[in-house]
Amino acid sequence: MKFIHITDIHLIAPGAELCGCDPTANLSRVLEDIASWQSDAAFCVISGDLADEGDPQAYRWLRDKLLDFPLPCFLMLGNHDVRGNFLDVFTDHPRDASGFVQHSHNAAEAKFLFLDTLTGGPDTHDGELCRDRLDWLEAELEQAGESPVYLFLHHPPFDIGIPYVDEIKLRDPDALHRALKVGKNIRHIFFGHVHRMTYVNWRGYSFTSLPSTNHQIPLVPDRAGSEYSVEPLAYGVVQIAEDQFTVHFDAYLDRPTSKNSA
Repeated sequence: MKFIHITDIHLIAPGAELCGCDPTANLSRVLEDIASWQSDAAFCVISGDLADEGDPQAYRWLRDKLLDFPLPCFLMLGNHDVRGNFLDVFTDHPRDASGFVQHSHNAAEAKFLFLDTLTGGPDTHDGELCRDRLDWLEAELEQAGESPVYLFLHHPPFDIGIPYVDEIKLRDPDALHRALKVGKNIRHIFFGHVHRMTYVNWRGYSFTSLPSTNHQIPLVPDRAGSEYSVEPLAYGVVQIAEDQFTVHFDAYLDRPTSKNSA
């Protein structure tokens, strides 16, 4: 099977710019490319920071944009989101018994778990998995048994060597690690938040992240002269086979469309 991973879309009012880029135009281009070339995927995941300031107008724009998108789309929350505003717009989106925007999905004999690491509102940027959310995760992992499990969360539990984002990672990473030990067959973990393409092996678990669809966090901020930079955006095309797991990082939109393109 195949699915699509997108992250950190940071929507604001249509046509407005954020960090020198237009988030709604950029996401529109990505969704159009997926619809044109990856419409056979089973589903799409957008792993948080849906709205840059949790603005209901941004959530309404996203809701309307996804009406014509050919893939089922699972949405997650990041530190820039506001849970109440999101749920006021996406009233039917799955959530757990405590009201957190996390749920599970079964496909191709595997379990996919989508976690809610939002701590508070858009002014609190580190992440959290409280006891209720961790209890939910452990129960889902127990239920999965030996089935393959793939997890998604916005905030990583580790540093990546960029102080600006390392200061706002997931709180209490040891608590997450204890919960993960309940799982018997966790194959991979996807995350967002860092606005970079990374591969990390943390305590024996493999993780990958993606660039934002709008603006990136430079590896060396001093070299870029800013906390943010305009670098190629990408989305993930994930392929799962019986004996292989592959993640493609597709930056197709940043390539020339023909030999004559400037």
